[in-house]
Amino acid sequence: MRPVLDRRTFLTATAAGLLLPARPGLAGLWADRGFTHGVASGHPGSDAITLWTRYASRDGRATTLKLDIATDSGMRHIIKRSEAVAGPDTWGTAQARLTGLPGAGWLFYRFTAPDGSTSPIGRTRTLPSGPLANFKVAVFSCSNKPFGWFNAYAHAAARHDIDLVVHLGDYIYEYPVGHYPEPTETVRGRDILPASEIIYLDDYRQRYASYRVDPGLQELHRLFPMVAIWDDHEIANDTWLHGAENHQPDEGDFEVRKAAATKAHREWLPQPETMYHRYDIGDLASLITLDTRDTGREKQLDLGAALKGGKTGLINFRDGVWNDPARTLMGQPQEAWFADTIKASVQAGQKWQLVAQQIVMGRIFTPKDAMTWLGVDADKRAQAFVGGGIAAAAAGIPGNMDAWDGYPQARQRLLQAAQAADADMVVVSGDSHNAWAFDLAADGKPAGVEFGGQSVTSPGYESALKADPAVVRAGLVAANPEMRWCDTSRRGYLTVAFTPEAARCDWVFMKTIRDRSLATSAGQAATVRRGVRRLALA
Repeated sequence: MRPVLDRRTFLTATAAGLLLPARPGLAGLWADRGFTHGVASGHPGSDAITLWTRYASRDGRATTLKLDIATDSGMRHIIKRSEAVAGPDTWGTAQARLTGLPGAGWLFYRFTAPDGSTSPIGRTRTLPSGPLANFKVAVFSCSNKPFGWFNAYAHAAARHDIDLVVHLGDYIYEYPVGHYPEPTETVRGRDILPASEIIYLDDYRQRYASYRVDPGLQELHRLFPMVAIWDDHEIANDTWLHGAENHQPDEGDFEVRKAAATKAHREWLPQPETMYHRYDIGDLASLITLDTRDTGREKQLDLGAALKGGKTGLINFRDGVWNDPARTLMGQPQEAWFADTIKASVQAGQKWQLVAQQIVMGRIFTPKDAMTWLGVDADKRAQAFVGGGIAAAAAGIPGNMDAWDGYPQARQRLLQAAQAADADMVVVSGDSHNAWAFDLAADGKPAGVEFGGQSVTSPGYESALKADPAVVRAGLVAANPEMRWCDTSRRGYLTVAFTPEAARCDWVFMKTIRDRSLATSAGQAATVRRGVRRLALA
């Protein structure tokens, strides 16, 4: 049983910095008062941005911070001033929404405390308006800190060609120390707090705080505005509307846990009122964010139960509940909102519709020879998973019920909405830890393309498979007509660069996550030309 703190003791301790870290490796990474976690910006608009910092006062009380915005990094040309309050109710985090800002060029900002101390100088920008020739977005997902260094964040922070950062979720992970990763897999110096699984509000806050001491992540936030949406691990593994695989009855009311996780996410990452939102980037693109995790997702289906029924059980599953048109992934209100929003984007003249959402949309069937990818000493769980995937594929069922593959009619409706809008849709997805390129189609006609992003640190297929990744790639592409390419063995991030004529994705792969390094290995690129809606590999 975890120790219980009364409210006054807890608020005083947290407002002073953090509950005292149990590990010396973390204790030196933030001050016990002052600006503890740098600065950040997010939720950009054509003339607006939300600016963020965290400030722990000496006496634990709420503190009003001054905020200056300038057009130069030396903070000499101030164009706007504002204030933000850091206090116990938000665990010292402070946010200010600024409007009436210029729509072109980089802006710089700094918070100042009553004692004259200042935050680092941050850099941000609003979204451009009017005709636009190019724009580049960096996309991240799945950053489990104990698995390794956030080299992908640090690499992107050192670039000079990125305009906006999008995080597709699994920004943190909820597991206790020693579980995913196991102690033998944990990288030294990648400590997290608290040591237990995170369930309560103070747990989630401490976990964000222990992630945000990472220097690469802090620098990424300092230099670029971020649009951040959640996936499951910001709450608990395999979250759906009213529960999660990793939430048990003895862990309390799931709705209370979800509310705590949501509050902490909003405290640490600037965002709009609803997770699904449209951001217009000049006349070039609309960034449309979705919530495929929590807003309306029905519980994932149990493919294992269908497998126990043999071929007949799989056929009944396929023709019954799996293909039920009533099942939703986003909920009917969000589905209707998406159809209206993507249509409105096209009618407004945006050339591209960039749909940022959590899970893989392209279909993935397990190849017949996938058992040969396992080593001779593969554990029974891996053998059962792959064997079940092969049996399901033989019945026309993909293997991952937590992805769009588990909600085929909901996916069909989304793709048909894109077709009805005559959209040039580019989907980006995370969650799977692997890199993918798909042509998306409905009723035999192109509906868009998908760029699936590999994880920042969380392990991919390579953690379970012994086969050469090139062999795995060839087998997956051959078994899945919509899949054009994949990489199942490396970590990193991707960028999507837009021009009026084409959109190009570049997958950036880090050489290692076991040590701090900006070195990369050979990448991959794919392009889609406007109006074509099919990929070409570069």
